[in-house]
Amino acid sequence: MRVAGIYLAAGQSSRMGTSKVSLMLSEDVALGSVALGELERCGLDPLAVVVREGDKLEWLPPESGVPGARRTEICMSAHLGMSFSLRCGLNAVLPAEPDAVVVALADQPFITAGQVGRLIETFRRSPALDYVASKGDGTVMPPALFSKSLFPALQQLDGDRGAAYIFRSPDYKGAVIEGDSPLFFMDADTEGDFREVRRVWMLGNNPRRNIDDI
Repeated sequence: MRVAGIYLAAGQSSRMGTSKVSLMLSEDVALGSVALGELERCGLDPLAVVVREGDKLEWLPPESGVPGARRTEICMSAHLGMSFSLRCGLNAVLPAEPDAVVVALADQPFITAGQVGRLIETFRRSPALDYVASKGDGTVMPPALFSKSLFPALQQLDGDRGAAYIFRSPDYKGAVIEGDSPLFFMDADTEGDFREVRRVWMLGNNPRRNIDDI
């Protein structure tokens, strides 16, 4: 079974006012680098990192996953909404004919390889599922795994409408995995959000230290 990955790092950051992925959690750790490293630990191949036009990629860490698996995809239409970035990533991995794809967001630095691994293992045990998603604070959200049965539906998303409607639809069969810690789902949509994320990071309240227990 082949599982690919899509890392969405092309957001407009309109509520932040600056590129989120380049913001520094500490002196040598950029926000956008953290979850990417966790995805690479899961052996996703290929792994498409979707970025905006003009991104200097200074936040991008050295490749650490399957050799040659990572590919950077510039999405010229990212400004039109997340669905366009998702479509760009999906088109990048489709030639590899994956059985499923894991989609993650670049502004969730507490996502772990353990959490992603649980999504993949759930799908391996039940390959008839259309998706396996994460759940935090009562909300179904990324990271999420989508079977190839859903690839046509993902390509038909429009504007900023994400995959939420898929999770709500009775037409698709899915499983939802509760996150072991609320920290997994902290993101940095606003400047205030980022300050809180950085505060938690600097305090060392990082669930990745417990990854082997997940």
